[in-house]
Amino acid sequence: MVASIFVFFAHKLGYMSQFFLKVFSILAWITMALTSILLTPVFLLVWVCTFWWDKRRVALQMMMTFWAWHYQSLIPFWKMHLEGRKKIPWNRPVVMVANHRSLVDILALSKLRRPFKWTSKSENFKLPFVGMALSLTNSIRINRESMRSGAQFLSQAEEQMKKGSSILIFPEGTRSKTLTMRPFKEGAFHLAKKTGSGIIPIVHTGTEKTFAPGSWVLKGKAPIYMRVLDEIPAREVAENEVKATMYRVQEIMEKELDRLEIEKKMK
Repeated sequence: MVASIFVFFAHKLGYMSQFFLKVFSILAWITMALTSILLTPVFLLVWVCTFWWDKRRVALQMMMTFWAWHYQSLIPFWKMHLEGRKKIPWNRPVVMVANHRSLVDILALSKLRRPFKWTSKSENFKLPFVGMALSLTNSIRINRESMRSGAQFLSQAEEQMKKGSSILIFPEGTRSKTLTMRPFKEGAFHLAKKTGSGIIPIVHTGTEKTFAPGSWVLKGKAPIYMRVLDEIPAREVAENEVKATMYRVQEIMEKELDRLEIEKKMK
């Protein structure tokens, strides 16, 4: 609330400048650090109370969602819009695939408010607070330096899906530096075929405008639009070759992303 008032008057007075953004960014980062310290004992308490019966770590995942919502609410520049959340099942595992443009993608996609496992590079598991949350929620670790990373990913992800958890993957493998998606990697599609699961594509735009590349300073107004697309049924995944499914999903996502970009400009 205070942040929103601050931004409102900054707009009115014409002070939405680089200086203002730097000051606001510093305050936001400090607030995030302090609240992370305060929320960590609560997160650990939830884990202690639930780890022995909540095999899917649903309670912790919802705690992570609250954590992400808290950070989203700190930045009034980020207006998030989500369509199609109800297309994601609660009690049936699916493989979700989303385009990847920014570190903020993780905060934005937490708005899905569904229990699922993140896939993340091993370096992120070493970060303060973030690494703890990833580890305690049984997120999937990807070691890019290992020759066996593909097999390890499939093994971890398959184990979690057998417990009933969905998996969210960025099939580009890394963030795109442009508005065009990188070529997809096959891992997510091998996983869906091996586990007999459907695939739910998700497209989003706007997170690339939250920070300048390599910068910690907010860029200003950045509306973020997300859209959950129709599921590709498990039957279709099973009937087609992995590469054919991968190419089809990327084509669907590219077309829908273009449509979302056009709709965003019209709003």
